[in-house]
Amino acid sequence: MKYQEGLRLIDEANDKITEGNSMIVDAILHAFLFTWQWWIAVGMIIIPWSVWLIIRDKNSSGRLFAAGLLVMVMSEILDTVGVMFGSWSYPIKVLPVATINFSFRLSVLPVVVMLLLQYKPRINPFIKAIGFGAFGSFIGLPLLSMIDLYKKLQWQYTYSFIILTVFYLLSHFFVYKCKFNEIKPE
Repeated sequence: MKYQEGLRLIDEANDKITEGNSMIVDAILHAFLFTWQWWIAVGMIIIPWSVWLIIRDKNSSGRLFAAGLLVMVMSEILDTVGVMFGSWSYPIKVLPVATINFSFRLSVLPVVVMLLLQYKPRINPFIKAIGFGAFGSFIGLPLLSMIDLYKKLQWQYTYSFIILTVFYLLSHFFVYKCKFNEIKPE
């Protein structure tokens, strides 16, 4: 394939992506908006962050939030790749954006990780990680699937278990093993 042919293929692919995104926006705006499933997705964005703001340890909130951001970035990257390759999809979204699912990966996952890091810090992190991975993968995702907020296509819950377990362990390492020095003005 020549360089110009590659550019032409990219243009065709972008046209198809734009057409697909338009279909997603249309479905969300005309079929899903304000359904009970849509409201659950809205609640999954608002409630976890509200709970965290109320019960977080204010002395550690910066460090915990940094761990939450780490989870958000990791899950955003892996989720985008998974959706792109057709491993799973998110039929009902709060915002009509093709690959973005704020409810689960940008709200529920990071807040649960931050709360697990904050409470009972002496519990073995591997136990917490396995619990987080198991609950998220074998209970959370099937429940989301039952109400059409998640659709597993070419994926196994076991893969999600491994990924979520690693997410928690990396966050734990980040919070408890990395040293943060105060930024001092020059």
